[in-house]
Amino acid sequence: MKAGQNSGTAGGLAAQLYGQLAKLPCVNTHSHLMSEAERLAEPLDALSFFNHAYPLADLVSAGMPRSAVDAVFDRARPLAERWRIFAPYWRWTRLTGFSQCILEGFSDLLGFSELSADTVEPLSEAIRAHSRPGLYRQILRQRAGIEVTVLNMEDLVEVDREFFLPLPRLNRFSMLHSADQLRAIERDYGAAIGGLRQHVELIERVCAQWRQAGVAGIKLSQSYHRRMDFRQREFAEAEAVFKRLLNGDYAGLDTPEGVVLEDFLVFACCRAATANGLAVQFHQGIRAGNNGGMEGCSPVPLIELFRAFPEARFDLSHAGYPYLREGAVLGKTFANVYLNMSWIHIISPLGTRQDLQEWLRMVPYNKVLAFGDDLRHAEAVYGHLKMARWNFAYALAGLIEEGLLSESGAVDVARAVFQDNPVLLYGVEGL
Repeated sequence: MKAGQNSGTAGGLAAQLYGQLAKLPCVNTHSHLMSEAERLAEPLDALSFFNHAYPLADLVSAGMPRSAVDAVFDRARPLAERWRIFAPYWRWTRLTGFSQCILEGFSDLLGFSELSADTVEPLSEAIRAHSRPGLYRQILRQRAGIEVTVLNMEDLVEVDREFFLPLPRLNRFSMLHSADQLRAIERDYGAAIGGLRQHVELIERVCAQWRQAGVAGIKLSQSYHRRMDFRQREFAEAEAVFKRLLNGDYAGLDTPEGVVLEDFLVFACCRAATANGLAVQFHQGIRAGNNGGMEGCSPVPLIELFRAFPEARFDLSHAGYPYLREGAVLGKTFANVYLNMSWIHIISPLGTRQDLQEWLRMVPYNKVLAFGDDLRHAEAVYGHLKMARWNFAYALAGLIEEGLLSESGAVDVARAVFQDNPVLLYGVEGL
């Protein structure tokens, strides 16, 4: 059976709804897709799709040693040899959401329902054969129905606006490590930073420039190194730390004085973004890769920030997974908090479906963003979106069976969460 299907009554209604949801346009709220030109220049085979942070983390978690990782993704080696090294770990990881989204893409787009010793060679040939100009239009637009993809990036760079909407980060402005980092910012932005006030003014100028350039918003990723318990700090307190940084007498980001400065700068970034009408996206929840901490997962410590900026639009990317119920409470009680389901459909397909069933009975659904791939390969993006549509089909089928929605009402909800809500959140024009 295909992703999400079963033979029961609920499955039948969900399958009927899925058919309608698959025809609805989608705004992809979070991606790391390479450009089509980069994709076409990369000689991919079937195993290359697993050389990505998410499926690779599953392989490592299953016990694949570094030597095996290097061998599997060494395209100078024969594919059959690489498969023999990969296969024992594939046995343990093929059921995870990270693997399933790749398999869904292989199945629907290339006609291969499994990845095995028998299929790895012909599947790789099929991947190379379909990797031609127009690939993104075929997969993203025609097959997946994605109208636009919000593309995460470190600094603002030009993107193909037919497919992408940029979402640059303010990390380098808010996570300061050294005076050398400030000198690099000065070079890149043609600025002179002699003190904290000038640094804040540069943040404000950058946000204004990005707004003029038509970005979706700004992103901050502090949860990869700390709890999200930002506090409002006095200018004088932060300025004293900033002066020590300029003078080379700074203890560092992950120290008490680093926390003071970072707190102040996160508030400055949120203030500048909000003043320019830009959504503020936080990475919120599980960290990519292996052996990461969880101190930044919960969104609850963000409350002081939410209260400080009632006019802001806070996009909780990944919705605080695994703390989805905590995220739901914030989405329910704060008008400025939006729950972005990027990534989580493949982190835990079933867990996300179950939480979604609660969300739709708990949170005003204009606060929910249904899909963001958080991936690099278009085939996996297609598979991820298919899984997300199945999750919503099942959740909405449950509401219909309870008599809370009609079938047409369920489609209206799906249209809102997949398209209308992100259009409003990001100020996307022309959709």
